[in-house]
Amino acid sequence: MTGRAQPLGPVLVVVPTYDEVANLGPVLDRLHAAVPTAHALVVDDNSPDGTGALADARAAADERV
Repeated sequence: MTGRAQPLGPVLVVVPTYDEVANLGPVLDRLHAAVPTAHALVVDDNSPDGTGALADARAAADERV
C-alpha cells in the first residue's frame, strides 16, 4: 500500500425506511456530501408518514436516488 487514497468504484447504498420522512432528506444529503457519486436505493415499507412520497420526489430531482 502506498498510503494514497484509491478512487471508489460504483457505490450503491440501500436505505431501508419506515416512517423516516424527517430523516430521509438529511441522510441522503450526508451520503452525497461524503460520496458525491454514490447512488441511493430507498426501500420504503409503505410508510404512512410520506416517506415514500419524499423518496419519489428526491428520485425525480436527482438521478442518484
